[in-house]
Amino acid sequence: MTGYPYGWLDRWRATSEAVKAAEHLRLRLSDQDAGAIELRRSERALLADLYWPARHHALLEPKDPGGNVALVTVANARFFRGLEALLLSLLNQYPDLSAPIVILHDGSIGGFLQRRLRDIYAGLSFEQPSPAWAAALPRTSLNQRRIGVLGYLNSHALSLRGFRRVLVLDADLLITGALDPLWADTQDFQAIVDCGDRPWVPVSPRTGRPVINSGVLSIPGWALTDVLQCRMEDLIRHSSEPACPQLDSFADQKVWNLFLADQPLQLLPLNYNCNVKYLVRYLGGCAESLSVVHFAGAKPWLTWPWVSPDPTDERDGAVTDHLFWNRHYRELLFRWRMALLKRLQPEPLSLPRSTAYLATHPSCFPFAAEAPLHTRHLLMADPEVFGGDWPDAPQWPDGWLGAIAAASPLFVWAPFEWEPALRQLPLPDGVHWRWLLIEAPFSAALGQGDDLIAGACPWDAGFEPWSDPPHIAVERAVCRHLLAMGAEPITVTARRFP
Repeated sequence: MTGYPYGWLDRWRATSEAVKAAEHLRLRLSDQDAGAIELRRSERALLADLYWPARHHALLEPKDPGGNVALVTVANARFFRGLEALLLSLLNQYPDLSAPIVILHDGSIGGFLQRRLRDIYAGLSFEQPSPAWAAALPRTSLNQRRIGVLGYLNSHALSLRGFRRVLVLDADLLITGALDPLWADTQDFQAIVDCGDRPWVPVSPRTGRPVINSGVLSIPGWALTDVLQCRMEDLIRHSSEPACPQLDSFADQKVWNLFLADQPLQLLPLNYNCNVKYLVRYLGGCAESLSVVHFAGAKPWLTWPWVSPDPTDERDGAVTDHLFWNRHYRELLFRWRMALLKRLQPEPLSLPRSTAYLATHPSCFPFAAEAPLHTRHLLMADPEVFGGDWPDAPQWPDGWLGAIAAASPLFVWAPFEWEPALRQLPLPDGVHWRWLLIEAPFSAALGQGDDLIAGACPWDAGFEPWSDPPHIAVERAVCRHLLAMGAEPITVTARRFP
């Protein structure tokens, strides 16, 4: 075999390029007044000692770490999709996971999102810390101002007690392989170096160690003490004080590097925290054997098709691989939503061959004397019906609960995406929820044509199209389900909201 195999860094060429770039920079500095030149972070890194991270090519068998290992991550509502992808990818590798997962947030992850995430993994707990150091946070760099209090909350991991190890994971990770070495029986802290823009990482003159990335950290149980927790809090309060050029532009990452400077530290291979930039630039996108891909920089879920992109979140020339994240997340999301619907709604309806009455208001059904042999179906297609506290604490509109009870027996149809909200609502006896899979990104627009949507078994439990306004798609989906279940004719008695 000649040349370098696809998917592997050309180490010698990269080393030669780094040496030449450093020599050129030193010549430029010697020819000018060094104090008059403002160096970029990449240039300052070139002047430091360089560390080349290792990477292994091996297949590890994932094994549940057990309940004495805790996982911690930090997120807000803006990071919800990333957090969901992290959990789904983690459970894909560890379907029998029993370790508790602590999600630290700023209050924006409300009841609805918490219930949706617990449907993925019941062992989640949500905490909203109020750290005493918040008022003393530095604002000296753009990165520090952007991250704010939320970015430093991962330090709260040191406040946990009674665990053999605590694993800190950023919410912008995808788990693509086994993490077992991160909870190995060792007394060392464990971390991975920070590289991506370059294939090497500078050594900090302050710590004497290569700069580590704070996206994946493994903390030994002996370090979960008040003493080390207070030391970390003190470092956060004083993190605006200069340390060294390699660390000063970072926020929480600077603090963790300073904290770990005098601690026993094991540097793990790049497999356990591979920056997506490194994956694209130096591995040709080949992710086999990687266990963690870190989407530092631009976030895939903060752009199309998930949201309308915010120009402030995008940088010209940024190295990304949104397709890698989207492929993995969409596949995991699809399987989870289908499996969850089957779990919560395991049996299809068995209906008599009689009239099915559909309405969007519970008071619009005919009286029993007018229609003795029929079924009743209430269609929910407007979240505004449930009040201003939607979706965390919805309520039935005034008079609806009594009208629903009077219409019993009754089936209430709604998009399955609303289920974590609507499960909170009381239902009278004889009233049952029925869910429709109408949700992004697997529901096409109804206007694209019914001929693109399979309508007969065994596909009748799949995703339904959406429409604007929503009630058109909801009504179509309910009619399709009812016809498949044997109900006919179908009579729509009302299409209105209170």
